Parts: sequence; C-alpha cells; structure tokens
Amino acid sequence: GCTHTSSPKTTADAPPAATAPAAPAVQQRSVVIISLDTVSASRLEVYGGRAKTPNLVAFAAQGVRFERAIANMTETALSHWAMMTGVLPEVHGNVPATGDSRCTSPTLAQRLSSVGYATAAFIGGETLTHASTGLGRGFDTYDDTYNWDRVDLKRPGGQVAAKASAWINDQTGPYFAFVHLFDAHFPYTPPPPFDTQYDPTYTGTITGSDADLRPYRDGERTPSAADLAHVLALYDGELSELDQLIQPVLTAAGPNTFVLVTADHGESFDHGYYFNHRDGLWDDILRVPLLIRGPGLAKNHVVKQQVELVDVTPTVLDLLGLSPLDTINGSSRAAAAKGAVLKEKPGHAITDPWRGTPRVAVVDSRRKAVASAEKIVKYDLVKDPGEFKPKTLSKGSIDMVWGGYNVRMSNTIRRWRGPELPAKVPPVDQQRRLDALGYAGEVNAAPDVPATGARSQ
Repeated sequence: GCTHTSSPKTTADAPPAATAPAAPAVQQRSVVIISLDTVSASRLEVYGGRAKTPNLVAFAAQGVRFERAIANMTETALSHWAMMTGVLPEVHGNVPATGDSRCTSPTLAQRLSSVGYATAAFIGGETLTHASTGLGRGFDTYDDTYNWDRVDLKRPGGQVAAKASAWINDQTGPYFAFVHLFDAHFPYTPPPPFDTQYDPTYTGTITGSDADLRPYRDGERTPSAADLAHVLALYDGELSELDQLIQPVLTAAGPNTFVLVTADHGESFDHGYYFNHRDGLWDDILRVPLLIRGPGLAKNHVVKQQVELVDVTPTVLDLLGLSPLDTINGSSRAAAAKGAVLKEKPGHAITDPWRGTPRVAVVDSRRKAVASAEKIVKYDLVKDPGEFKPKTLSKGSIDMVWGGYNVRMSNTIRRWRGPELPAKVPPVDQQRRLDALGYAGEVNAAPDVPATGARSQ
C-alpha cells in the first residue's frame, strides 16, 4: 500500500477571502463514513440478529436506521466505487483488472475537497488499497499501508480506528473521513472473548482459518451442521468485535458530525454457498447495515423502504447543502433521514460481469428476481425471507430484467464512462495478497469484456 496524496487544490477551489463585516457563513458540517467490510445486516443485534452490537444500538437510537439497504455489487472494490460516486458498479469498468475506475464523475471526496474539506481515508484490506482500486481519488491522505499477515489477511481494525480517530481529533475545519474495517472478512478469527461468545461448547475441529474454510468456499466440501454453526458463531464474534472497534471513531466524530455506518456487502452461510459472497445475490449478501446520525436528523427513526449504496453520496451532499451530481444512478435519501416517508423504487445488484456467468437482481422490499443469461427465478421476500422457495419465471422475463438494468445505466454510461483502461499486471507482492483473498488471476483478465448488454442476448 501507499499513502496517496491527491493533486494540490487549485486557487479556484480556495474559499474566498473574508471581508468584514461579513454575515456568518453557514457552518460546514463534517462527515464520517464507516464501512464494515463483509457485514450482513441480518446478523447484527441492531437489525434483530444475534451478534451483540451495543454501540450500534446506541447509535441507531441517536439517529436513523435504514431497515433495508442493499449493495449494488457483491465485491469490495466496485461496491465502494458505487458508494463513493452514486454510479452503478459496471460503469466503473473492471476495477480489479485495471486498478482504477473508468468513471469520470467526481467522487464524494473530490466534491468535498473542492469546497475546502480536509479528506482522509483509512483502509483495512488489500482489496481497497489505492494500488488495487484507484479509490484514493480526491483524498488528501489515503492511509492504506500496513504489515500484511498471510494468516489473518487484514490490517487490524484497532489500528485503522486509532489512526482515523487521531486524524479526526487533529482537524480544525470541516473534514471527510472514510474508515474501512476489514475484520469481518474471512478468515473469521475474533480474539477472546469474542471467539467463544456464541458457541462456547463446540468440540469439533473446524476453525475460521483460511486453510480450513477454503474447501467449503470453493464448493468442494459441505460443512456439518455443528461445524457450520461454529463458523457462524466465529463470524458473529467478529461482528461484536467490530462494534467495539468503531467506538473511538464515533466518539472522535461527536454529535455534530454526520456519521454514516454501512457495509459493502454481506456474507453467505446458506444455500449451499458457504463463507463467500462473490457469486450470490441472496439477502444475506445484498442486505447491508445503513445507519446515519447527525444534526437535524430524526432520532430513533426507522426507514422501512429500500435504499441502495448508490444513494450514499447524493444523500451526503444533500445533507451538507451541496448541489447534487447530475446523471447518476443514486438518489438523495436526506428527506427520509429527517422523517419523511420515502417512495420506494426497485434497486439493482449484480455479480462480477467479467467473471463466469454474471447475474443481476432487481429487488424491492417485497420481491426479488435474479436473472442470468439463461435462467430467471423470483423470490417472495415477505412469505419466504430466507429465499428457499425460488419460482422459475419464463425466459422472456430474463430480457426484461437485464433490459431494465441496462436502461438504468445507459444515461450514466453516456455521461460518465471514460475510455477503457488497460489491464494492469500488479507487483508480485500485491498479486500474492489478492490471490490469498480469492482474486487469483482476476487482475490479468480482459478489462472490459463483454460489453454492457451482451449478456442479455
């Protein structure tokens, strides 16, 4: 990793010189976004799950909980690019293969930097380093350097939170801090007391290590009920640990800052697809936490209508009173965060379009349709929340789902999709880290094949 410094701000971006007597300026509120990588909303206590999250429960009481927020992509890099721009993942191109996004729209960091905010990101995993993703765009500081551990595969969340808290405490003007914690991602290795909190009597041999989980993740083995329950207990332990780890950041930010807690995607422990997320569109992977607190927002309020991660950037800009980005896929949910009733629209999520047989989901809070190029199934999320009773739809519906998704992207592609980026061969060390996380060979793939829409034919 590297500490990435954005290009210097131009004079045009500098605030105008003060003239006396001047009316007091509107106070620019600061913003913190905390992303808890690989966290399923349904496992968290704040969403009715088993994993104790006292800090998030208290946070939700101070602000707003979005009952149903969905990720637009089931992988870290593109899900975060969608979150940081409001533009659907595929418009960004094959980021794992190119190491950057081809989308030319401003990022949230660039927008805030241009109006005088200090910007910094603190990164917990290899799949979000600047070298792997280009996500440092617009950040004055992109802190993604750490000693990589082949066994644990992550930067310790305590270290990320400490660096972020220290930076926040040093700020004297408005700032934007992005804090990314990778601790819930496999391997599931929570420290005591979290390692035994949810399955204290287990006597089997499986651990949450990468070596133990890989055969199940690769579909070569099926876990026994006891082993599956134990691995899930380790994951829940990671979630409770995360809740503890973020507390210093929440404290540093304080009550007058807009603080948003979310995730890039969840994790699957069911449907014959274990300890993974890349190829599934079930709710345990798509449904992520989304909690916001800050000045002027409703307190202890629940928004029941579905929102998406592409809504994050437009919502933050709206809360700060900044003009919206034009021609993006997300919408501001600021009014809902202040208590207004939200009109729900269907959302879209996709698995990696450059890998295997990609699938797209069109989903709202009641139903979901998932289409590949050959097959489409529908779920009734009210009667079958676990998604165990798929109903196969006619082939004609495949084109409708892919077509609706492509239409939604078409204006954004015309407005913001820049030239195709070349495939990038990363340094051996970086490739080794990505291989360990299951991204073997991804970075040598053709960057942008097939073209959008080809899969629906």
